[in-house]
Amino acid sequence: MPEESSVHRPALLLTSDSESDTIRIGNAIGQALRTGDTVLLSGELGAGKTRLVSGMAEGIESTISARSPTFVIVNEYPGRIRLSHCDLYRVGSADEVQELALDERLLDGALVVEWPEVGMGILPPDAMYLKFIDGDHEQQRLITFTPTGQLSAGLLSRSAAVFEAVDAAVNLSFHRKSEKTTS
Repeated sequence: MPEESSVHRPALLLTSDSESDTIRIGNAIGQALRTGDTVLLSGELGAGKTRLVSGMAEGIESTISARSPTFVIVNEYPGRIRLSHCDLYRVGSADEVQELALDERLLDGALVVEWPEVGMGILPPDAMYLKFIDGDHEQQRLITFTPTGQLSAGLLSRSAAVFEAVDAAVNLSFHRKSEKTTS
């Protein structure tokens, strides 16, 4: 987890009001992913981490739907790039994380890790760290984005640009439908 210092303050806060919002946010990240990118996801059980990864898999144009890798530890999603999805929830120590050799997956793909707290110090130091926080209602999540280096800052910038473009298109099509039904 990044330190709350001037270097690693959250750079972006997005509000998700539904699972579909979380998937759309993940899709934007997936579209922006490049080989070597790492995304770390932190939050309580049921916070929406795997939903976000579902969107990421869609964003890389994978034909495989994302699912929680809790029991297999790592799932791979082929697409525009290969996305390795790792869940450290059942991993007991940093030594076990080291044995997974997750950094090797960055040579020809991107990496997303749920429950990264177990692997801190072993996981790539330059990662986009997302923290899921419960919002005002049951479905709402506040998602903070914290880049920890130059590579992850680039991913954040690209992701935000894609999200803004997608969000504008979704809102534009919604308004067009509303205008058609009211006339």
